[in-house]
Amino acid sequence: MSALTTRLAGALRDRVLSLTDTTRPEGPVFLAATLGTELAKATRLAPLEKLCKPAIVPAALTLALRDGELAPVDTALLAATGAGYTAGDVILMLGDGHANRSTRRLVAGAAAFGVGHLALGAMMLRAGIRFRPLQASIHGVAAGTASAVLLAGGRANAPLAAYATLLAALSALATSVDESAGPAAAVLTVGGPVFLLSDALILVRGRAPEGSASARALDVGVIDTYAAAALLLLTGTAAAARHTRAS
Repeated sequence: MSALTTRLAGALRDRVLSLTDTTRPEGPVFLAATLGTELAKATRLAPLEKLCKPAIVPAALTLALRDGELAPVDTALLAATGAGYTAGDVILMLGDGHANRSTRRLVAGAAAFGVGHLALGAMMLRAGIRFRPLQASIHGVAAGTASAVLLAGGRANAPLAAYATLLAALSALATSVDESAGPAAAVLTVGGPVFLLSDALILVRGRAPEGSASARALDVGVIDTYAAAALLLLTGTAAAARHTRAS
C-alpha cells in the first residue's frame, strides 16, 4: 500500500507540474478552460461556458499525447475518447447543462460519453490492465445501487442505468492498475472514482432548486471533478500504453 501511495503521490505531482509548465500551452489552456467554466457556472455566464467548456478535454488530450509516441491504435482510441467526451460536453451544455431535466438529452449525452468510456477501456486492456476482484466487487455494488435508484424513476432511465454500469466498469478497470503499467499510470486509481463522483453530483444537482447557492456550488463541483477525472484518465491511460509498448 505504501508503494502505491508513493507512486500515486509522485504521479500526481508530475501532473500538476505539467499544468503549470508555461513553455507549452496545453497545461495553461486546460487550467484556463476549467477555471473559466467554473466561473461561468458560478455566475450563470452562458457565453463564457460555451467558450471554455469544450476546450477542457481537447487540452487534456493534448497533454496525454505530448509525453511520447503511442501505437497508432492507441492514438486512435485516445482520440475517440476525447471526441466522445467533448461531444457529451456540448450536448449537455446546450441543454441547460447540469440543470437539465430532459431524459432524452441526458441519454444523448451519456451515449457520447459511453463511446469515450468504451474506447478508453479498450486502450487500458491493450496496455495490460485487468480487472481485480476487489475493485470489480466494490464497483459492482456501486453500479447496482446507482442503477436501482435510476430505474426507480421509471423505465425511461434504463439507458442511464446502463451508462452508470459502464462507467463503474471503467472505474473498476482503472483502479485495478498496478506497478506493471508504470509509475505515471498510478493516477488512474484516482481518475476512475472521481469521474463516478462527478456524475453522481450531476444527479444531485438535478434535484437542487434552480438559482440556489447549493445549485451553483454543485455546478462548480461537477466541473472540478469532471475536469480532474478527464485529465487523469486520459494521461494515465496514455502513460500505461506507452510503458507497455516500451517494455
